[in-house]
Amino acid sequence: MGDFQVDYGQTLFMCILYLSIGSVSIFCSLTTITLYLTNRDLRRKYILYLVLDCCELLDAISYVLLGTGRGHELLTGVMAVPITVRACFFTKYWPQSLILGTQLPSICTLFLSFERILAVVRPAVYKRMCTQNFKYCFVAMVPVWAVLTLVAAGVSVIGEDGDRVVGTRHCAIITSTSRWYATFHFIFIVLTYVIAFFSTLVVWATRRTLTKSKYGSQDDKLGMILAMSGTSIILLASPAVVMLTIRWDITGWGDIEVAITYAMPGFLSVVNTIISFRFRKELRSQFYNLIGKQVKSHKPEQSMFTRTTMTTRRTTMIHHLS
Repeated sequence: MGDFQVDYGQTLFMCILYLSIGSVSIFCSLTTITLYLTNRDLRRKYILYLVLDCCELLDAISYVLLGTGRGHELLTGVMAVPITVRACFFTKYWPQSLILGTQLPSICTLFLSFERILAVVRPAVYKRMCTQNFKYCFVAMVPVWAVLTLVAAGVSVIGEDGDRVVGTRHCAIITSTSRWYATFHFIFIVLTYVIAFFSTLVVWATRRTLTKSKYGSQDDKLGMILAMSGTSIILLASPAVVMLTIRWDITGWGDIEVAITYAMPGFLSVVNTIISFRFRKELRSQFYNLIGKQVKSHKPEQSMFTRTTMTTRRTTMIHHLS
């Protein structure tokens, strides 16, 4: 127990699925990154979202590395050859990308949740504190976290946990790091999206309290984001449940179940790209500009995170998402 099972057909399906979802996610991430980088205003306004897309690009690349690496092990007939946890982490090229590809987007999501809730609950503090330089500090913390978490993962396999022999060469996070680190990894990821959901819920509740209309387009958009945040928790909790139940010897899963659940973050990345195009007019305009298509100018869309008082009907722009 505490390991994967090897079935040629199921494992081959896993590799093909990871290569497919990784390729689609790479295309989506590169598209949004290109749009941000080719427009100075978008780069400044959505700097944290740009970093988030870069982290999701790393996640997409990790799927390709994972599918390629496991596919090579399978086709060369060594997938079922035992290996130590330490050897998995230090000799295979995909465990590190798996860690960073899921943790770094979670860190960015945590930063965005903090910014979002501060913008609505304490707009004056947000305006004073969340300057462009402050956002750059957030950006700088992402690579710092990457180094720290990889060091922690490496340290976790130095002792007895690293000597544990696993029966397959899947070399997933749960079989290439210690039990405590793998548990922290998956709980941390789910927890960040739970925080993101509640931050959006606070924004939604605040807007409903401070606005007269319940049917405005901004509330509709925010409701959609709220629903997607809740869905994200379910999608990201499923691989956590599967992986941790394997690692803690609770139950076993086949490669098909593992593949489908672990592909959820990649699927979520694709969905987030679609949502970005749907709710951010500036992103759509930049896309049309790059392909040379003329679009009619419209009145600028109001931010979803906009606080409007009931008495004066004055609008204070405090955070931009659309």
